[in-house]
Amino acid sequence: MVHTKSQSVLVSVVVPVYNAERFISTALGSILQERSVSLEIIVVNDGSTDRSLDQVRQFSDPRLRLVENQGQGIAAALNTGLELAQGQFVVRCDADDLYPADRIRQQVWWLSQHPEFGAICGGYAAIDPKGMPIVEFNSSPVGEDITQELCAGFARTHLCTYAIRTEVLRSLNGFRPYFTTGEDIDLQLRLGEVCRVWYQPGVYYHYRLHKSSITHTKGSAEREFFDAIAREFQFQRQTRGQDDLQQGHPPIPPKNTTCRPLTAAEHIQNFLLWRAWCEHQAGQKWLAITTGLRSALIFPSNLGTWKSVVALALKPAQPPMQAPQLAIKPTFRQ
Repeated sequence: MVHTKSQSVLVSVVVPVYNAERFISTALGSILQERSVSLEIIVVNDGSTDRSLDQVRQFSDPRLRLVENQGQGIAAALNTGLELAQGQFVVRCDADDLYPADRIRQQVWWLSQHPEFGAICGGYAAIDPKGMPIVEFNSSPVGEDITQELCAGFARTHLCTYAIRTEVLRSLNGFRPYFTTGEDIDLQLRLGEVCRVWYQPGVYYHYRLHKSSITHTKGSAEREFFDAIAREFQFQRQTRGQDDLQQGHPPIPPKNTTCRPLTAAEHIQNFLLWRAWCEHQAGQKWLAITTGLRSALIFPSNLGTWKSVVALALKPAQPPMQAPQLAIKPTFRQ
């Protein structure tokens, strides 16, 4: 049911936008399909110079509103949305990604039945620029409390799979603008310090890989720095009560690095190759070879991938078993 001004908002969806004209309409459409939960969608424009805002303005749904962030960065954009949020729960959707049907209702129902938890998250799927599936990351076949692993510095999933109680997010003062990227990892780790977090199996988010995303435009050294410092800050909080950022003397991020980011094609290729080896280990050899060939054709000049495809063909498949867990955490991005 669509809420009116006289009805309370149950869920606030924050959508930060920067030059996402190719994808913003489908992203918003995937959220607006939810009709069983009273929600608002706060689209925060962070200085877009393309036709993103024209795409947003084509929607006449009263649940959607557009606000400005004046190009202050991703953390500030998310905090703008959080400050305006009227819902009891906050979820995030990036402007180039998608929500599965019924995701919001499921998570809100679960949190309403478990008031001892401050947040719930789940698995996600990577998709290509056209929305075709690449691979699913669903790290557990059963639901489980992941609070302790967050406190140990491990973030198993994408922040956009989370539904979080608004009061919990505000108790953390939202996102920290020091993080020009990696603000999602920092928030997840801090979240585990103030509330219990539940992981529910299933795909709760579709994460799109494309050449314009931060993962494929930010230098790898900068992204790796912020991911690592988020974990270092957590260690500092646990051992001495405050981290260097809270004490006012955080390390200076790297500048002018020559390390190029991973291209979208390389990223998709890596995900598909990982999926192929999962299928091979699960005893699905022919499916693994097919996926491996798909991976190789994404970026044909990568000889290492072709060698892996040959290995998939020659190596005997394992007896059917549960697919292995992801050994290296995939790169997240805003």
